[in-house]
Amino acid sequence: SSFRFVARVRAAGVSRDRAKVVGGDEGLLAHSPLDQPVNDDLHRAFTQLLMTTEDSMNQIAAKQAQLQQTIDDLTRQNQELRAASGRPYDALAGMAPGSFGGAAPTMGSGYPAGMAGDSDSPFKIAKKFEVHEAPVHSVNMATSGDHKHKIFATASWDASVKIYDVAQMKEVQTLKAEEMGGLYAVAFAKTVPEILGCTSCDHSVYLWNHTNGKKLNQLKGHSDEVNGIDFHWQQQVMCTASDDSKCIIWDFQEGIVLRTLDKHTKAVYGCTFLGVEHQYFVGTCCFDQKTRIFDMRDKQVVALLQSHEDDIIGIDYSADKSLLATGSDDGTVAIWDTRTWKQCGTIDTRPVVKDNEVKRIAFSTDGKQLAAACSSGKVLVYDMQQAEPRKVAELDDHTDCVFDVTWGIADGRKVLVTASHDKSSIVYKADSL
Repeated sequence: SSFRFVARVRAAGVSRDRAKVVGGDEGLLAHSPLDQPVNDDLHRAFTQLLMTTEDSMNQIAAKQAQLQQTIDDLTRQNQELRAASGRPYDALAGMAPGSFGGAAPTMGSGYPAGMAGDSDSPFKIAKKFEVHEAPVHSVNMATSGDHKHKIFATASWDASVKIYDVAQMKEVQTLKAEEMGGLYAVAFAKTVPEILGCTSCDHSVYLWNHTNGKKLNQLKGHSDEVNGIDFHWQQQVMCTASDDSKCIIWDFQEGIVLRTLDKHTKAVYGCTFLGVEHQYFVGTCCFDQKTRIFDMRDKQVVALLQSHEDDIIGIDYSADKSLLATGSDDGTVAIWDTRTWKQCGTIDTRPVVKDNEVKRIAFSTDGKQLAAACSSGKVLVYDMQQAEPRKVAELDDHTDCVFDVTWGIADGRKVLVTASHDKSSIVYKADSL
């Protein structure tokens, strides 16, 4: 349960010494075996046994949760395919560049397919949103609850969050507070789907109920700009990354700090939980060119991953593939096997785009593809099903740096959404799943 998880994180490291009984009857208790010191070896053996049993139960629960998630996804996809088979083909996807009578598309309008990179691209523009007044720095798709794959959010330096309906392709909500500064990241909570979090240059983390537009809390724990955010898959736990060289683990329902991970030497830009398989692990990416995997229970670094030669900006985890990916200003994406913590691949984007920097990255929902947001204004999409990642799309519809990407599913097709410093966000639909 959430309570047990949070309690365990809070209690990690607390002494196991037995409390002494002061005063009272010393008769039977004084001669009771319970009053004798516990043999340390026996204590350690039983403790290890209990922890091994609990870890085994957690692994079983994780596998059950994975299977249920797969069943839910397949059921939804089947329903979407059935529904799609009874509807006319989306005319927007087949429009020629001249279908708008030669006029330039208006703000927030749909774009013809021919504008999505080259005509052979497997991704076609469904909508371009230009509703922010400053660079868009983050985008996130809802992945749980009634809103799963139905809405996404963008966060901008204009200090606002916009919520969009995927089916209707329109903006449906704006979240803005007078005290909230420019925003760096946004994410939907997975265990409480109506909650959304965003991080700000004002050193704070803001929590909102995005369904009614109400601000729930302003969390203050960092001492510098807050860059990244992620929510745990099964618990009421959130992590945030900051320029103060720390990653904070929060109980977001209670609004309290559970752990402060402070073993970084420079600004921390991203953070992610490693699914139900590693429920106590959180990964961080840092400007010291290192990726750290922490065990939240004792705040220890269980893996230190080094591959990049410049600031690491993006980090994402695929539960389906047991892969962790990191994106860096050195133009590469490093791929790590989370079963061994060994590097199993590298994507070099600079042969494709000279002097390119990789910003945030994201695995598709099934882990079969990875999208990289790039400083060049492009989004590069790679097929991850082969031993060597293969580029399958090069989307160049932005005029400035693309900083973030997110995935979803709609009408039986993959959806890819971008966030760019040109103040826009583009929704692409793939040819298929």
